[in-house]
Amino acid sequence: MSIQKNQRGICPHCKTQNRFEVAIDNRNCEFGAVYLRYGLNDLLKELETCRCTNCGRVIIFFDNVMIHPLGATRPPCPEQVPTEIANDYNEACLVENLSKKAGAALARRCLQNLLHDQGIIKSNLNEEIDEAIKNLPTQLGGAIDSIRNIGNFAAHPIKSLHSGEILNVEDGEVEWSLDVLEQLFDFYFVAPDNLSKKRQILNKKLNEAGKPELK
Repeated sequence: MSIQKNQRGICPHCKTQNRFEVAIDNRNCEFGAVYLRYGLNDLLKELETCRCTNCGRVIIFFDNVMIHPLGATRPPCPEQVPTEIANDYNEACLVENLSKKAGAALARRCLQNLLHDQGIIKSNLNEEIDEAIKNLPTQLGGAIDSIRNIGNFAAHPIKSLHSGEILNVEDGEVEWSLDVLEQLFDFYFVAPDNLSKKRQILNKKLNEAGKPELK
């Protein structure tokens, strides 16, 4: 669904939470939406624009698909995520609205690289998910388990060297994969890093007070 004026959301340009306004053309006239004839059957497709109130840049949608800028309206990958994993995630977000199958393949590869980073290495992604679930909270375990239904890849287990295989996906499946990856990023990387920083701050205060540090 496209972003409309007076709505709030994350700008795909500046990645901040802002309100969007109607875009203005070179004659200082509002340019919100126009219907264009498309294809040999002259189907009407909507070209819609809006403008971020923070950075002033324009977002363009065609038939509810964002065509400028390329990419998804998702927050940036957390800085704590290793580069190789972050690259797969960012690329999956980049093609999320352009190719669902490619986005799902990149998300699946990102998931497998994440599990390998955690020392979970099996003969295929199915087995790696089974191993990961053992040490995940119930809700997050159920979320990662559901990824196996995407593209029905559980019907033909994907080997470690073929995690980027292209499979057909249904509407909403790639979005769900990326949502789950964001939760896994928080669990494996962001939350432990934040806890470690808080522990360091507290230990500094304890040390200054002449008290033993937390173990």
